[in-house]
Amino acid sequence: MDTPRTSLDRRAVLRRVGGALALAVVAPVAAAVQGCGKKPLSCADTAGLSFADAQTRVTLAYSDRALDPTKPCSTCAKFRSAGAEACGGCEVVKGPINPLGGCRSWTART
Repeated sequence: MDTPRTSLDRRAVLRRVGGALALAVVAPVAAAVQGCGKKPLSCADTAGLSFADAQTRVTLAYSDRALDPTKPCSTCAKFRSAGAEACGGCEVVKGPINPLGGCRSWTART
């Protein structure tokens, strides 16, 4: 009568080690992508805007991330801040404005 083997065979060990290595690599990368559990600020909700105001956002190509990283909304003369981690406002583009956002109407502060 055969006795059951209590030791792991080579494949089982390699599978466990491989899984642990994959977890060790994937977990930090996933945390970095997620910003350590912090959700990125989204200021894209235009539900309360008139059609004309929503169209202005489209015409001026507003986005939550500035296409030119040297010209974010937070450095624009027309931007009105609502705090470091909150959507602000703009004199030209109506609705919520991301401080890191951008559009074609950016004007340097004087």
